[in-house]
Amino acid sequence: MFNFSKFAFLLLFSSFIFFGCKKDEKEIIPTSTITFDGATYDLANGLLIDYGQYTKAEGHGQVLFLYSSGITIHETGGQIDSTSGKGHVVYFEIYSPVSNALGDGEYAFDDTSTFLSKTFGYSYVVLNADYITSSGEVHAIIAGKVSVKKAGTIYDITFDCVEGSDGKKLSGFYHGPLKFYDAK
Repeated sequence: MFNFSKFAFLLLFSSFIFFGCKKDEKEIIPTSTITFDGATYDLANGLLIDYGQYTKAEGHGQVLFLYSSGITIHETGGQIDSTSGKGHVVYFEIYSPVSNALGDGEYAFDDTSTFLSKTFGYSYVVLNADYITSSGEVHAIIAGKVSVKKAGTIYDITFDCVEGSDGKKLSGFYHGPLKFYDAK
């Protein structure tokens, strides 16, 4: 009987060791940031404005706007009225293959304004934006790509671009929902 008690205790103890040391398999998601010239700037929110298609041969014209927590979007009647605050913003005029959402895939910079699906054109980043004084570091985007992956309502958006004044790399990542505005 004493040997059975030892065996039962050893079995119970071994079970705690094996099952108690279970690894957490949580996915590690990078933070939402802009990286430029060795500095990192936080992003907190995003929105998407859908302007629709002009012709069937084109993508759906949309504005992708990513911004930091210090920026506030003001609405009137369910549409954007104005912005205020201080922080950082990323603006892409992008052409999605689908309406009412930003389609998955890779988007290439198009400086000829073809409006083709999975391209983007006029785009810029403003660092240290101040909407009261209308100041900030504006960096026009002249080349690059944007990658989009959507799971449910959550987007993972990665951008790897070149800015126009010095040709420096401008990159970033956003993880989160996009508030949608229909402007068709």
